Amino acid sequence: RVPVEATGGRLDTAKVVHVRYRPGSDVVVRYSASVSWGGAPPTRETLVATSTVHGLHPGVAKLTATTAGGPLEVGVWRYPFDPVLVGLGDAVTRSGAAGLLGLSTDDTTVRVIAYRPTDRAVVRVSHHDHPVAYVKVVAPGRVDAIAERHRRLREGGVPAPDVIALDAERGLLALEPLLGPTWRELIKGSDRTTPWPRPGDVAELCTAFARCELPEPGPPSRIADGRLHARMLATVLPDLDPMLGQLVERFEAVGPPVHDGVIHGDLHEGQLIVGPSGIVGVLDVDDAGPGASADDIGNLLAHLHYREIAETAADVDELVRYRRELERLTGERRAPEVVAVHVAAALVGLATGPFRIQSPNWPELCGRLVSRAAELVAGT
Repeated sequence: RVPVEATGGRLDTAKVVHVRYRPGSDVVVRYSASVSWGGAPPTRETLVATSTVHGLHPGVAKLTATTAGGPLEVGVWRYPFDPVLVGLGDAVTRSGAAGLLGLSTDDTTVRVIAYRPTDRAVVRVSHHDHPVAYVKVVAPGRVDAIAERHRRLREGGVPAPDVIALDAERGLLALEPLLGPTWRELIKGSDRTTPWPRPGDVAELCTAFARCELPEPGPPSRIADGRLHARMLATVLPDLDPMLGQLVERFEAVGPPVHDGVIHGDLHEGQLIVGPSGIVGVLDVDDAGPGASADDIGNLLAHLHYREIAETAADVDELVRYRRELERLTGERRAPEVVAVHVAAALVGLATGPFRIQSPNWPELCGRLVSRAAELVAGT
């Protein structure tokens, strides 16, 4: 309310829709708000507030809150004026998107697909109602490295989208649209005509990644991430602390994961575009690089567990059968006890999701996901 009123507005309502919390580092909260500016009728706004031990971002409205622990500095901004994603304002306007792609403004439309404050955004650009590109907005310093990853992966046989335009100064990459449903859409039942990819298709995709050559650093380890996510969950759900503590001990016992090739880094069912012949595209390869292959397969299996537990699959029984077949195939190539720990670590990460989006039943769902992670490592 304070920064809105200080800039000539009136805050009518504000609802938290996303939270990113890293204990000891930062917190970023996104709000869906209704704001009246200068006495005009209220409009829907996205507002973001952040506090970080590294100092506030430039260009934000700065406030200082008095708390029991001392003064707390908070930065606030209005979408699309993200202090890190400096090109976001251009990407979400017809003129900016059309200019990047060399299109006429009149026939161009844009739709925001995803927005994670200070991290990334994805915008679908259509021309004459047909998708022509997905514009990814990142910190400007990341553009060249991401474009190079796409180039090398495509040369190595990975069906990543081609980069058709970029603007390193504004942090914009335009990617070709990959046609077809994602596997997530198939699991949720929005397409009954396209078959799911075979477990062997997943193995072949992982092999294609492993053949590529990408420089260090690679994606962060799921095991290391699992420890950090467990710390966050124990902070917001103290009752889970004993179970999370046991999981962290198990994660630490396996030691640093051994890099055995290039991996995607966040492989899951929402990243795979599926056609009649199998997997025809893979999305979000920004962090691909050297890593432990058990991370990719473990993360994918964890997402299938999540769909099962959260009951977001159209046919849960079919999903369970598929997951078990994929586990069987995976067990022929990797030690099952090692994969189980990677799956558990990824599940702990997924358990932060209901909290981040503030689901009505987030404590209960978080608990179920952590319990499944504990069950997976109990016998290893």
